[in-house]
Amino acid sequence: MLMNNPSVVSFDEPLDREPDSIHVFLRDCTVELSVGYHPFERLKPQPVVITIEVEAALPHHYQDTSENSLDRVIDYERFYDFIRNELPKLGHIPLLETVAEQIITFCFQDRRIHKIRVRLEKPRILAGSARAGIEVSRTRPASA
Repeated sequence: MLMNNPSVVSFDEPLDREPDSIHVFLRDCTVELSVGYHPFERLKPQPVVITIEVEAALPHHYQDTSENSLDRVIDYERFYDFIRNELPKLGHIPLLETVAEQIITFCFQDRRIHKIRVRLEKPRILAGSARAGIEVSRTRPASA
């Protein structure tokens, strides 16, 4: 039985409370993307500020202070690398919603993740200090 190891949470036994979860986030990551509907947005990349938050079940209690393996965690650096290195390679994308879908698809490659929120902002699209953008939330379908 897993209860002998306090760092592992058993999913076989019913809980009298909500299961533990972990939220992993990457906030305000700025990347130059060719994105936008307007003709002037096709001329050159513009800064897009991206925030990602993912939620997953927390199957472990990380009580071992010497543990240093990333195998049992959701590594936010993967999200950062995708945003900074892969998104710009996609070329021009007319809609922020499509950029969000690309990020969601990437994040859901990790089967542990069951909920994602992606926020995209264009800090220079409107005059002044206004930011415009979108936020998309998605929960993995139970059948997936």
